[in-house]
Amino acid sequence: MASSLAEFCVQLPKVELHAHLNGSLSPATMRELVERKKAEKPELAEFRIPDSLEMDSFFPLFKFIYKLTDDEESVRIATRKTIDEFAKDGVKYLELRSTPRKNDETGMTKISYLEAVLSVIEEPRTDIIVKFIISIDRRNTLEEAQEVVDLALAFQSRGIVGIDLCGDVKVGLFNNLRPAFERAKENGFPLTIHFNEVIENLGEAPDVLSIKPDRLGHATFLDDYCRQVIYKENIPVEICMTSNLVCKTTSVLKEHHIKELLNDNHPFILCTDDKGVFFSEASNEYRLAGETFDLSRNELFEISYRSINAIFNNEELKTGLKKVWLDWKKEHASEF
Repeated sequence: MASSLAEFCVQLPKVELHAHLNGSLSPATMRELVERKKAEKPELAEFRIPDSLEMDSFFPLFKFIYKLTDDEESVRIATRKTIDEFAKDGVKYLELRSTPRKNDETGMTKISYLEAVLSVIEEPRTDIIVKFIISIDRRNTLEEAQEVVDLALAFQSRGIVGIDLCGDVKVGLFNNLRPAFERAKENGFPLTIHFNEVIENLGEAPDVLSIKPDRLGHATFLDDYCRQVIYKENIPVEICMTSNLVCKTTSVLKEHHIKELLNDNHPFILCTDDKGVFFSEASNEYRLAGETFDLSRNELFEISYRSINAIFNNEELKTGLKKVWLDWKKEHASEF
């Protein structure tokens, strides 16, 4: 074969459906934003930006990133750089996600934050298609959650394709925010829910599944009831192997819950979660899956190809993407 597995996984056309914007910032993007802001905030230049994954120090990195993206121009830079990097890594269709944020000090509002992100997503390009998922944080009040739905409706025509439940898995209850998600569904928004990341979330799982989400993030811990419903409803799972390892919801990759989905031929999408913070791009997630579970290049292609079915978009676009994938496979037949 002409290329290594790592090179093949970069070349392979990919779909990315679980990527948090702020967690996707690379060290290079962080440094660019520091240079832009350090005159006003010299303390930012004192923060040591890591060049590789440091298992126990990524939480302070998130706090640092939020300080870097606290104004509209910084958000535009962060969004554009992140999209560029996904495209360079062979991602052809990307659904970025973020919770609308405000900053009283800079005057950034939730509306201007969204305007900044979407203005970049709308920039014409031929190498990647980008859409946006707007996130509701588990820590939100119902009023705040409904505000997110209001924003989704206001900006729907500008590329918002779904609504997400995210945030600290040990805080808040889905049922407290349920009316917002019901209203989102009534208005035609697909739902993706961060689901059962920790075993403590099993108690609310029946409530989450009863709303009939369109995709599930992580789904790390499944009891018999959850597995039965998810399989019956054929709900795709967004799999983030490196993230789960770093966050210690799986101890070793060989024991990752993706193996059950592989064995049962249940639909899943290999995703990055936070490619910048966890130092793992989409191609690396494919490489890890291939090496860990002894998957052939054809099997990796099929995982990527089937992921197209899970995107939050219309059948016409899915059909077009599938043609791109099949044309690529034909052109790169020698790599298989």
